[in-house]
Amino acid sequence: MGLNLGGFGDLKGLIEKAKAPGGLMEIAKSLPLDQLLEKLPLDRLLTPEFMQKYTPFQSIGELLQKAGLGSAADSAQRIAEVPRDQLDAQVKENTSFGSMQQLLQKAVEFYQARQSDGK
Repeated sequence: MGLNLGGFGDLKGLIEKAKAPGGLMEIAKSLPLDQLLEKLPLDRLLTPEFMQKYTPFQSIGELLQKAGLGSAADSAQRIAEVPRDQLDAQVKENTSFGSMQQLLQKAVEFYQARQSDGK
């Protein structure tokens, strides 16, 4: 019996899809935000390097702290605990992204580009 994840079949199928070129992006565009926050490697995506390049924040913890939703020391995993509407509002208000989902999609794109560059 497999776990169905938004049409991706079981967990093994999701892992295989993520390993394929462009697979993480397909997942990021296909799954709802709640599932993305559970399934994506947030600590590898929402790195200080990504945050500094695409947002006015040094880290995801700093974004959460500004919103009053956490502290600057919080890891990327903390965003899964924040109410989605508050998270989206903070992202929309303080970044060039319209939602947390869009920010994650860009983070996946950035991560994959870094992987293909061998960094």
